Amino acid sequence: MKVLVTGAGGFLGSHLISALQEMKEIILLECYHSTEEAALWDYLSECDFIYHLAGVNRPLNEADFIEGNIEFTRKLTGYLEACKRNCPVLYASSVHAQSGTPYGISKKAAEDLLSDYQNTTGGQVYIYRLTNIFGSKARPNYNSVVATFCYNISHGLPITIHDRNTRLTLCYVEDVVEEFLQLLKPKDSIERKYYSITKEYEINLGVLAETLYSFSKGRRLEECKTDLEKKLYATYSSYSCSEPVSDTYGGKDESSSD
Repeated sequence: MKVLVTGAGGFLGSHLISALQEMKEIILLECYHSTEEAALWDYLSECDFIYHLAGVNRPLNEADFIEGNIEFTRKLTGYLEACKRNCPVLYASSVHAQSGTPYGISKKAAEDLLSDYQNTTGGQVYIYRLTNIFGSKARPNYNSVVATFCYNISHGLPITIHDRNTRLTLCYVEDVVEEFLQLLKPKDSIERKYYSITKEYEINLGVLAETLYSFSKGRRLEECKTDLEKKLYATYSSYSCSEPVSDTYGGKDESSSD
């Protein structure tokens, strides 16, 4: 089975790639921002499943939302339709698709293009509206509060909390990947317009900070009582061993992981 992953170099993409590489029956096709169009067309003409993770979420220029989220998806679906292919597509969208922000508008437009592709070709489309994915390899001081808190606390840097009672919905990246991989297996399912990750965790911003600070003070894995605490511990540990990084970043992000 040939599986194409767009946005292979992003946070979510890198985790998915690692998991797919362990599956002997999978022939992996990887699309990065640097991948030439001719190579992408070849991949689209032969793949059996597409994980469309590529996207832009914090560009320096808002026009990049159109190019990275809408036009790239238009090219992808247009080529599939022109080749009369009905390959299944999983799209990593965002809960922000329900907002009126430039980012949200661009994600919703990409969703609509994929819905049109499904209606035209009959190819199954899974639109996942993701929120606050956390885990190792996420860029701190970018689009993940967990990554920022983990990195700053583990390196003795301050964190900023405007409202400790802010409620967060978190998804662990390995749980996301596990659910994504299940779609490669044939099974009966109830088709939905939008999907969300089954394992989600609710936590207040203040409690999140307190939990991570407890790890910096020596709290061990065996002292974690909940599944979320154990996953936060694993994430925190990955940052405590990392080198300092720049606190600014601009340009194209190849993963939708907000």
